[in-house]
Amino acid sequence: MKILKVDWTKKRGAIALIATGLVVTSFILGGYIATGSWNPWGHRRYYQNLDVNFGYCVSGSQNFCDSVHNVMFNKGVQWIDQAIQGTTGTVTNGCFPSATCGMKFIALSGSAVTFAAADNTYGANAGLPTNSGDCAAVEANSATAELTANGMGRAAATTNTLLSGATGTTSQLINTFTDATAATTVQDSCLVSFATANSASNIQLAAASFTAITLQVGDTIQITWTLTWTWS
Repeated sequence: MKILKVDWTKKRGAIALIATGLVVTSFILGGYIATGSWNPWGHRRYYQNLDVNFGYCVSGSQNFCDSVHNVMFNKGVQWIDQAIQGTTGTVTNGCFPSATCGMKFIALSGSAVTFAAADNTYGANAGLPTNSGDCAAVEANSATAELTANGMGRAAATTNTLLSGATGTTSQLINTFTDATAATTVQDSCLVSFATANSASNIQLAAASFTAITLQVGDTIQITWTLTWTWS
């Protein structure tokens, strides 16, 4: 009888172990089917993407439109994250969003530069050569890189459409600059947070460099920045 009792105890233990294994396997397999990952506690494939695109149109002595690759700056993306999730009303660089601070200002430059995501595009020109929020100033290491005269000075977007709240919708920031008094070379545009150049309140979200254009008096260049949020 003792032998039978020991055998039955062993069988029950084996059955319980098998059952436990089946439950764990089912949990992991179900998690893989649902998420595509063998880690059931891992990422569920929820995502949020910000896509920034740049385009421009020139009118007057020459007439054409084009779009080029642009660069989003690490510090600018950090600024967005801090502005959305922060609870202190402050950000590490630039100004905190307010009636006078927001990514709605468009700046221009005539400097031949290459933008990189790691560029420290924030703050006043006193930070050069390390950092500056003026358009192309860090890349050119020049406090005069941004155009500020002749109708080319930075300006708030005259068209500023906001997202509708649905995934895949776009927000556009558009402004048209008119050459006022003399021929001007333009080949960069930056999306910045503040109305005044050479200010500690400046931080850039993105910038684009394109083939140099020499605008004649009366020529216009329309800049369009398009932001698309996608999530699931």
